This record gives sequence, C-alpha cells and structure tokens, in this order.
Amino acid sequence: MTVIFKDGAFHNEDWTRVDGEDAIPAHGAVLVGLDRFLDTPDVLLSRAANWGVVIAPGDEVERLAPYLADIPLVAVAFPSFADGRGFSAARVLREHLSFDGDIRATGNYILDQVPMARRCGVTSFEISKPEVLKALKAGEWPEVTKYLQPVGTVDEIPVGTRPWVRVSLREVREAAE
Repeated sequence: MTVIFKDGAFHNEDWTRVDGEDAIPAHGAVLVGLDRFLDTPDVLLSRAANWGVVIAPGDEVERLAPYLADIPLVAVAFPSFADGRGFSAARVLREHLSFDGDIRATGNYILDQVPMARRCGVTSFEISKPEVLKALKAGEWPEVTKYLQPVGTVDEIPVGTRPWVRVSLREVREAAE
C-alpha cells in the first residue's frame, strides 16, 4: 500500500508499476512509463481500472498530448529533491497542454517542495518519506507567500514596485477581510 496525500486528506492506494516489457496485469491500478504507454496506448486506453503514465526526468511530456483527455493520472517522478524537472513537467501538463486529470508527485521530494509542486499543478502526492508524512499529518504546510515566477495555475498580482514579485490573489482577499 502507498500513502497518497490529496485534497488535504490521506488515502491508501495499491499501484503496480510495470517496467520494461513486463506484462500489464489485467486487474488493479497500474502505472507504466511514457515509452511503454506510447508503444501500445490502446492496451491502457481501453482499460476500465485505474491506470496512469509515469513521466521520468527528461521525458518529453508533450508526447502525451494526443491522449491526455483519456489519461486519468500522470505521475511525475522527482528522483531527488535537487532535481526540479518534475516541476517543469507538471507546469507543461497543466498550463500548456491543459491536462485536467490528476498529476501526482512521486519520489524523493521534501516537505518544502510540496506547496511549490501544488503551485505548478500537482494535485496529489505519493508519500515515500516518513518525515514528509509526519509533517503533513501534523498540519505543516511551508507556504511561500511571494513568488518571482508567475504560473498559470494560481491567480496572482504584482507586489509593490517590483512587477516580477507576485503574491497570490487569494492572500490579498484574506488580508482584506
């Protein structure tokens, strides 16, 4: 079982990751790599059970564009907290390709990266680090309040005399109340 954090709640899910040329199980939730999916997309597109595609660092996420309307989950791999390519993949999926399904962060990210990943379009998190699980269960959320790079997933406005500094419009509304 894998612990998933989504919409402020924890869920246990059981996913089978299919690597290489291994057979895709007939039942249960399945994750396959991008190349495996693109080799035989009909195998998964006709599937009724939960399934998803894993985007590894360096994968060209744009190759999924023709299939995104039918893909329920894209898992974006974060192999290390120092590898930020997962943030870029999530932004491309959400902002440029208009993917409205679940984007799940997997791998070795740290708690400080969770709000940033949400900002980039990630909607769920596979929790593999016990310290991240513990912190989220304790209600920790290390939100950054000002950003230097705008994203298309959050309504923002410029702050002060520096138009490149952004603040969430949600925070402006909350401060006014």
